Amino acid sequence: MYKELIKKYAKNITTEQVKEYALKEGVNVKDEEANLFINILNTRLDEMLNGNALNVLNEYKDKISESSYNKLLELYDKYKKFID
Repeated sequence: MYKELIKKYAKNITTEQVKEYALKEGVNVKDEEANLFINILNTRLDEMLNGNALNVLNEYKDKISESSYNKLLELYDKYKKFID
C-alpha cells in the first residue's frame, strides 16, 4: 500500500518541494541536487522501493554534497519500514 502512495506522490514532486522538505530537515539543497533527486525518482523508483535503495543512493554519493547524502541515509533509516 505504501509503495503505491509513494509512486503516486513521486510522479508529481517538484524541485521546490524537494528544496522545501530539505530545509525542514536542516539541509540546504541546490537546484542541481533537487533535480538529480527527481531524476532518480523518475528513473529508479521501482528499484529503490524493491529493496535496492542504498545501492542506488551510493551510486550518486559523489554527485551530491556530503550533508545531503548523510541526510538521505538518515531519512532512509527513518522511513525504510514503509518500503521494506
